[in-house]
Amino acid sequence: MTVRAFILTSVTAAAIGWTAWGLIIASLDPRQAGLLGYILFFLALFLGVAASVSLGGYAVRRILQPRRLAFYAIRPAVRQGILLALFMNIVLLLQLGRLYRWWVGIILTGIVVITELVFLSYDLAHRRTQPR
Repeated sequence: MTVRAFILTSVTAAAIGWTAWGLIIASLDPRQAGLLGYILFFLALFLGVAASVSLGGYAVRRILQPRRLAFYAIRPAVRQGILLALFMNIVLLLQLGRLYRWWVGIILTGIVVITELVFLSYDLAHRRTQPR
């Protein structure tokens, strides 16, 4: 994926996600929407958050590491956007079911951090083993 394709796709996905989420918030009554309403709510929220965080993460990486090739900032930005959106949806789902507790939040945060560290260590090990 080129940088231009990533930016255009992410902007489009963010616009669709946030627009759909806003329409769902404005037009659906949670008590009457049923399961389909909840599914649409969480999918739209996931899409909006993942795309927005990916774009933001990419922009921050480009500002903080201007000499690095732009292409290398896409993969971690998308990964972290998806992880944060997934974390947010899980927390909201748990809160919806009145199952969220402070210790559950700590465990979920630990799982997200460990997942990111595994990906970072894989990327670092993969970079070291490639021939130059």
